[in-house]
Amino acid sequence: MYRVEVKEAQYPLPFPQRLEYNAPVHGTWNIVHISMLVPGAHSIYVCSDNCMRGVVMTAAEMGCQDRFSCVTLSEMDVMTDNLETITIEGTANVIDHLEKHPPVVFLFLVCLHVFVSSDEEYILKKLRERYPDICFVRCYMDCVRQKTGPTPDMKLRGFEYEPIVPRRQVPGRVNVLGCDVPYPEGSELLEVLGRSGCDARQLQDCKTYEEYQALGEAQLNICTYMNAQSGISELSGRMDCGYLYLPPAVDYEEIREEYRQLEEALAKIGLKAGMNCRMDEEERLCEEALSHLKDRLGDTPVVIDYTCHQRPLGIAKLFLEHGICVERIYLDSVLEEEKPALAWLQEHAPQLEITATMRPQAIRRELLTGSAPRDRVLALGQKAAWFEQTGYFVNMIESGGLWGYDGIRKLCRMAEEALDAEKDMRDIVPRKGMGWPSLCDVPSGCSLPGADQAQRREEHGI
Repeated sequence: MYRVEVKEAQYPLPFPQRLEYNAPVHGTWNIVHISMLVPGAHSIYVCSDNCMRGVVMTAAEMGCQDRFSCVTLSEMDVMTDNLETITIEGTANVIDHLEKHPPVVFLFLVCLHVFVSSDEEYILKKLRERYPDICFVRCYMDCVRQKTGPTPDMKLRGFEYEPIVPRRQVPGRVNVLGCDVPYPEGSELLEVLGRSGCDARQLQDCKTYEEYQALGEAQLNICTYMNAQSGISELSGRMDCGYLYLPPAVDYEEIREEYRQLEEALAKIGLKAGMNCRMDEEERLCEEALSHLKDRLGDTPVVIDYTCHQRPLGIAKLFLEHGICVERIYLDSVLEEEKPALAWLQEHAPQLEITATMRPQAIRRELLTGSAPRDRVLALGQKAAWFEQTGYFVNMIESGGLWGYDGIRKLCRMAEEALDAEKDMRDIVPRKGMGWPSLCDVPSGCSLPGADQAQRREEHGI
């Protein structure tokens, strides 16, 4: 357990990088879910049996076996041949047995390709020569490089837009990209873009490959998820269009600044921002929602984890400023954009505990062995719920489609609703990829891709 102290705080938090604990919490999306968002794409994993098991199970749970294939590597393959040939011929064998060629193949290479210094460019070159009608995208399932540079998750959030071919820009077309959980109709961000005359589109709106390619017609790309910044910025450069990073802020001043940036970006493409300028009134309504939440919670402690919302430290600051008892935050590092919130917490809430999810031994011992039964705890996020062993939790990932002032108010309502009905935490948190296909407690109005898979899952007996 680590306590926030001004004199010792660093960025990122100084949690030792040793053998790490992986909580049995799987609501966040993995690389299988993310690549499936591209319509018509086929994923091929070139990997050994041990690592392959997890991705195979994910594809089966999603009912997407028809869009997923494996090339299994053995020890003998590495000893007697080279991975370039095995990867090329194995991938070709998969493609030749498909009913028709997919427009895109996401080819996942793994740690073995790194260890034996495979020529990845040669692999792609030969496959592209053999199948000129297919766009091959190199992807990684590479756990050995999780701690240095971009993670496989961050890389894939760029790779999933790599097949997009820039087109002639359509006036008023704006893409909202990055998050796995799409913004529902009526969300503050989409409402503002709609009033501005924008034709706003998300990757989750694309049902066909042509609709996916039409994302290349945008005048502006808005990224709302931190791990997707690099990929969407690169896409914007290829498209020669505007780029704007608008994460789901929970600080009034930051929200105002994001509105200013949005107004400026829209002006560059000839649009006048149709935003609600009554920001004082919006903030007053947020104050009412926060006050109501405080009264509803009373002395109930709140714990927050980083998988629930991109701004766990910002939420802690917001709640503490309004008298809500925030007891603990679970996170493993601090985002650059969260540094001001951490500095405030160091000064004003030195009693707040920040605990690493990858090294939670102290808190697990305290909560689960020999201690007195805990009173009710409200958790924001699945990992917080697991570590605290509470059924009163907000079941949400990646900010859940919340944004702006309305996002703050909805978060307050979701917290109150979580207090009204205890969930079966042990049933919910092991389900993979919230919305793909578990569909458990997703904010109303969200159109998640998992909803389109119900019939397919039934056919496969899932």
